[in-house]
Amino acid sequence: MENAVLNILVVNYNSYEFIKLIDYSLKRLTKNKYNLLINDAESNNADFTKIKKLAKRKNIILFNQIKNLKGSIAHGTALNELAKKISSPYFCILDADAVWLKKNWDEILINELNNKVKVIGTQPSKPKPQDFPLMYAILFETKTFKKLNIDFRPKDIKAHLDTGHDLRDKYIKAGYKGEVLEFRNTRHYKKGPFKNLICAEYYLPGEKRIFASHFGRGSSLGVNKYMHGKGSGIIPRIPFIAKYLAKIRGKYEKYKWIKKCKEIIDDQNEKK
Repeated sequence: MENAVLNILVVNYNSYEFIKLIDYSLKRLTKNKYNLLINDAESNNADFTKIKKLAKRKNIILFNQIKNLKGSIAHGTALNELAKKISSPYFCILDADAVWLKKNWDEILINELNNKVKVIGTQPSKPKPQDFPLMYAILFETKTFKKLNIDFRPKDIKAHLDTGHDLRDKYIKAGYKGEVLEFRNTRHYKKGPFKNLICAEYYLPGEKRIFASHFGRGSSLGVNKYMHGKGSGIIPRIPFIAKYLAKIRGKYEKYKWIKKCKEIIDDQNEKK
């Protein structure tokens, strides 16, 4: 771990297929030497067994430190534990269902950092402040991060103080700022590669080639979102069937998203 230029931190909760995609992306698109650090938050045995097999590679380190915690508290606690292990000059955090899609993404983002800009990543959706990245896919300069004593655990989810809620305030109060990759919601933006799916696309300002994507439904596959969303009139009448159908829909869209991500990654490697 000591020789890596950056560490990539990921929390796993029943997300093996997503993390396998992250590994696929990192191996093909990352320029600098890196380590992938995964902290498992009590996934089921089948998922954890698959992650352990993936972690047999030298630059993938698996931890299993989170017990008896769920949701955002488990996620934030897991990130805190991973952050303690960072020794590289830079690190990034990825949601398990987010992925870098640009060749040399790491070098590009590192080159955006300077004396003022110490963090760069995915732009939030409105009404959240648009000038500082959210943690779906985000890169930090390590020295500044450690100096600011960040706690990733949520404070009050109902008040929108979720995982990493104080990042923006701590960086700005210390005189730093963040840069963002422009967020484009595929519900409205139909010129990108995921126009036929509902997910988030992210772009460097002024560029047409996608930089990253966030599926946004994680291990739950968006069941609650589908059940309470538009076009779900069947749900109030037959909730159990509706939940089953929502899982099927989520799984179908998950594999469709993963397939498209791999196509984007492979296309850039074919053009070497």
